[in-house]
Amino acid sequence: MTSERETPIRNAVFDEPLAIIGGGIGGLTAALALQRFGFRVTVYEQAHQLREIGAGVTITPNAMHALDFLGVGPRVLEASGEAPRYEVCDAGSGRILELGPPAEEVRPRFGAAYVNARRADLHTALVDAILERDPDCVRLDHRFEHLEQDADGVDVRFGNGEHIRAAAVIGCDGGASRVRSVVFGHEEAAYTGQTAFRALLPAAAVPAEIIAAPYRVYVGRGRTLVHYQVHRGEYMNLIGIVLEPNWQDEGWSIPAEPDEFVGQFTEFPEPVRKLIQAVPPGSLFKWGLRDRSPLETWTNGRVTMLGDAAHPFLPFLGQGACIAIEDGLVLGRALADTPDLEQGFARYEAARRQRANGLQLASREQARRHQGVAGDRPSPGNTAAARGLFTYNPATIPI
Repeated sequence: MTSERETPIRNAVFDEPLAIIGGGIGGLTAALALQRFGFRVTVYEQAHQLREIGAGVTITPNAMHALDFLGVGPRVLEASGEAPRYEVCDAGSGRILELGPPAEEVRPRFGAAYVNARRADLHTALVDAILERDPDCVRLDHRFEHLEQDADGVDVRFGNGEHIRAAAVIGCDGGASRVRSVVFGHEEAAYTGQTAFRALLPAAAVPAEIIAAPYRVYVGRGRTLVHYQVHRGEYMNLIGIVLEPNWQDEGWSIPAEPDEFVGQFTEFPEPVRKLIQAVPPGSLFKWGLRDRSPLETWTNGRVTMLGDAAHPFLPFLGQGACIAIEDGLVLGRALADTPDLEQGFARYEAARRQRANGLQLASREQARRHQGVAGDRPSPGNTAAARGLFTYNPATIPI
């Protein structure tokens, strides 16, 4: 791998920029990685303003390796601080069932930090790094509609009436990806029978018992709850997931009330219920978790897929954003190592598909383990740490 000063400028390989559809964490990581290797890219985002929806995001060492390589890791770490050791607890008794790696051992053991970040902090770090390299890289209010490709490029049409020509398209538009539907055939993102609640609380509102054990995962029959600090302890991120077979609403940020949330978690320890009741008015949201089958192939000609668009993750392994970050860096490395687009996409997919698709399925199994769906007692299952996922380094793996 060459240093940044030695990185070849490969703009001349393509007459047109590479088009990235979707300005979330995966799309922005891919954009920065491709810029890092000298490619021209344009990110097309459907939102009217560039911001990250959501509260917290877990960035385990495997993903931090990529962020460090791309130069934004130190900024994310500075904004977040290193995560303490996590505890997996029984929802009924509060008993600790499993401990994560000791915080002081994470960097010596895995070579990178373990961070729980505000999604906004990660998103801003990526956006600033991209715009520093190319102030015109991101186009807002561009909802993808359709594409057609030929031997020389891809014609892309957006809902605002704009048409563009791109050398290639990278679909990063999330679990309900329209790029995926257009290129590989329509498949609805099906409701999984799981509803999630999320909130971000200021530290002053958090019960002292929660502050004393700030990073916990509670597993219970048909229920899972996670809380952890972000932004150097200034906020507490809270996520609760419950089996709910009759969900109908669409959307990622549907307002909810604490009484509705706590009513689903009445058997959880009292500090957890106090935490839910402490959520400030207007700060609680809910959404239905949706899923799609893993794609057997991610690439069709000059179009490839990345992140949730290729392999939508349920949140039970805490790896959805991490795997998208891995995808983005490996894609950049694969294209940088060959001037041939077809070969570069093939190398990217070969390096990533087995790991990402396999972990997508593993996240489904982890939900069943956490919630005792298979008839067994709720358990920690097989966590990301126990699976050895933290040892993966997307900046150095052979591709």
